[in-house]
Amino acid sequence: MNIYIMTRGRVGKQHTWNAIPDSLRHRTYIVCPLDEIRGHNEDGIPYKQIIASPTWVKNYSDKFKYILELADSGDKAVIIDDDLKFSIPCTNDAGQRRLQTVPDQDCHIDAGFLYMEELLDDTALVSFHPRQMGHTKPSPYVPNGKIVCVQGFNRTLVGHIPDLNKFPILADVVLNATLLERGVGNKIITTLFVDWYACQAPGGCSLTRTPEVQAEACYWLEERFGPYIKAVEKEAKSGWLGGKRVDFRGQWKKLYAAGVAGILD
Repeated sequence: MNIYIMTRGRVGKQHTWNAIPDSLRHRTYIVCPLDEIRGHNEDGIPYKQIIASPTWVKNYSDKFKYILELADSGDKAVIIDDDLKFSIPCTNDAGQRRLQTVPDQDCHIDAGFLYMEELLDDTALVSFHPRQMGHTKPSPYVPNGKIVCVQGFNRTLVGHIPDLNKFPILADVVLNATLLERGVGNKIITTLFVDWYACQAPGGCSLTRTPEVQAEACYWLEERFGPYIKAVEKEAKSGWLGGKRVDFRGQWKKLYAAGVAGILD
């Protein structure tokens, strides 16, 4: 199972690469624009672990589609963001379940990816649960939910996914929603959790994600997967995209149930 880190505009800021244990480095690859290869190499990443994305790859969704369809990616692979950190469950002095950040290259990270590889034997899509509210989730995984930042996939079980790069963003959502619509479930691991650095940090999706692009993609998701995915308007004084923006809300388990029941068009 290869691990492909999607990156753009973040030479010298490869948080996920730094976190991946040495035991997994030989099958971990940075996928970046051609003109960033030398910079990543000078930062200590071997040339053999760096893949130049094709010239037609202009944005997040293009790169997502490219990696998903890599001819030599094998039956299982992982598409993962470049700015992640990891946590594990622990118990505080009061006996309450909490999450504890682990250092880079911790053995729990290795164990989490090995468990993902095992689950992918019979599951099309597997991820790690976000840190937020992760302490409330049962172990070792929860089924059929929202997947962010990490997409472990079995290519044979995924099959063909149309519309992956219809918009510059949200290819990951299209993948998950399309599979659930088909009645193909996912598993979200709750023995290892992911968190990320600042949203819209320089590089990555910040180069193409604008309020207009975000709104157009979210309204399309609502049209394509409604009533199970709905576009919603949000407002924030600061933070990601700032001010008013359009986002989406998904009823993932209901979408899966409808797919299993065969009641979707």
